[in-house]
Amino acid sequence: MTLPRIDAVAREFLRYLYAEDHFRPEVAAFLDSAQAGALAPAPDRAELGAVVESLRDDELVATGAEHDDGLPLRAGLTGSGLICVSEHDGDTRAWRNADPGTVLTARAPEVVAPRESAEPTTVPPDSLDGIARVAKVCLLALPTVHARYGEDELVQRTAQRLWDAARSTRPDPRRVRTLASKLRGELATGSMANTLGVVLLDSLDEAVREAQLP
Repeated sequence: MTLPRIDAVAREFLRYLYAEDHFRPEVAAFLDSAQAGALAPAPDRAELGAVVESLRDDELVATGAEHDDGLPLRAGLTGSGLICVSEHDGDTRAWRNADPGTVLTARAPEVVAPRESAEPTTVPPDSLDGIARVAKVCLLALPTVHARYGEDELVQRTAQRLWDAARSTRPDPRRVRTLASKLRGELATGSMANTLGVVLLDSLDEAVREAQLP
């Protein structure tokens, strides 16, 4: 089904924010992105401004200072925005129509027993791309998620260590598995369980399975 124009632009803009490596990338840079290039015709600043305002009203993105013409300088996904992209591919209509009960169920952490080995084995670095991506999304999203005092710093440290371990030139699979299990437990049981945990737990589990860590 063809999306209305504003929803199509909104979907590509949400995908742009999700794919960016930096927290709250420049809004205007979207106009030169591959996501904007997928739209015909490409949006202009006025149309983009209207889309961002709509997404902000739905609390899918957060913005700060603005240009003179009202277009925000930067924008970032909120917890709801992450759910919209990860669960509905940026389709705001599908996100609005979704059953809230399907995204508010936190699960107990999966306990992964450590594996004994005389020396750590190695795995191809690209097999850990999925785990690294989950860690990156976690780091980018943390500033937009409400958490108990100090809990966000704990999750940030674990996610950063997991990112570093997964992106190492000679990754230690045992360390990656241990850190992934630790991050999973923190997301599943803390105050972010019903927000960031909902978004990332399934993705983290799938990434660990695909990595086939020894």
